[in-house]
Amino acid sequence: MIFLSFFLILAGSLFSQSNKKDTTRSLDPAADLYKASIKLIDSLKYKEAIKTLQKAVKIKKDFAEAFNKMAYCNMQLKDFENAQKNLELSLKFKPDNFDCIKYLGRACYLNKKYDLAKKYYDDAQKLEPNDIELMFFIAELRATGQDIKGAMDLYNAILEEKENYAAAYINRGLLKYKQQQFPYAIKDMEQGIKLAKYKNIDDEVYTSLAQAKFEIDDFKGAIKVFDTLIGRNPKNEYAYTNRGAAKLNINDFSNAINDLSEAIKLNSKSYVAYNYRGAAKGGLKQYLEALKDLDYSIKLKFDYASVYRSE
Repeated sequence: MIFLSFFLILAGSLFSQSNKKDTTRSLDPAADLYKASIKLIDSLKYKEAIKTLQKAVKIKKDFAEAFNKMAYCNMQLKDFENAQKNLELSLKFKPDNFDCIKYLGRACYLNKKYDLAKKYYDDAQKLEPNDIELMFFIAELRATGQDIKGAMDLYNAILEEKENYAAAYINRGLLKYKQQQFPYAIKDMEQGIKLAKYKNIDDEVYTSLAQAKFEIDDFKGAIKVFDTLIGRNPKNEYAYTNRGAAKLNINDFSNAINDLSEAIKLNSKSYVAYNYRGAAKGGLKQYLEALKDLDYSIKLKFDYASVYRSE
C-alpha cells in the first residue's frame, strides 16, 4: 500500500510537471514559430521559413519582427514584390524602425520602383544620416538615375569613412568603366573583388573588368578574366568571342580559332566570331579558310565594317 501510494504520488507529480511544461511551451506559440523559422533561415530554407512565419503572424497579427524576417526571405528568393509588402506591414506596426524603412527602400529599388525607393531612403536618412549602407543604397539609386557625379561623390565619401567597403569600390569602378576611365576602373574593380574575397561577384563586374583590360591593350590580363567568366558559365558566348579576340591580338592564332569556334557553336549567326576566326586563320596563312569565314561574316551582316578591314 505504501509503495502504491508512493507510485501514485510520483505519477501525479510527473503528470503535473508534464502538463506544466506543455502549458509553458504553448504560452507564446508565435514566438516558438519565430524561433523555428530562424533555424530554417540559418539552413537557407527560405520557403519553409516563410510558411512558418506566416503561421506566426496568423497568431500574432502585429508581429513586426516576423514580417521583417519574411521580407528577408523574400529578398533572398528575389521576390521583391512580397518583400515590399511584408516590410510595409512591419512598418505599420513599428513606424520608426530605421532598418525596416531602409530595406523597404531597397526592396522598392530592386523592384524598379525608383520614386518610392527614394521616398523611403529620404525617410531613413532623416533617422540615420550617416549610415554607410544607406549611403551605398542611395549612390546606387543615383547611378540608376544617371546622376553619375552624385553617385561618385557618395562612393568617395563611403570609402573615406570605410576604406574596406568592397561593393563601393566595385560600383565606383563600374561607373569609371562607363566613363571610359579604364585604368582607374580596373584598379577599383580589382580592389573590390579582392576585398570581397572573390565571393558573390556578378558576371557584369568580370565582363567590365575584362573589357577594360582589353581596351588598354592588356590582352593577357583580359584573357585571365575571360577564363574566370567561362569557368563560371561554359556557355558564355561573349566570353569565348572576346577571349578569342584577345588571343588574336597576341598572335595566339590556334587557340583563338578554338575559342571562336566554340562561340560559333553557341551562336551560329555570330558575324563577329566569324570575322575574328577568319582573321586568326589568316594569321596561320590558311587563306582560303579565312576567306570563307570572312565572306560568311559579310553574308550575316553586310554593313559590318570590321570584316572589310580584315579582308
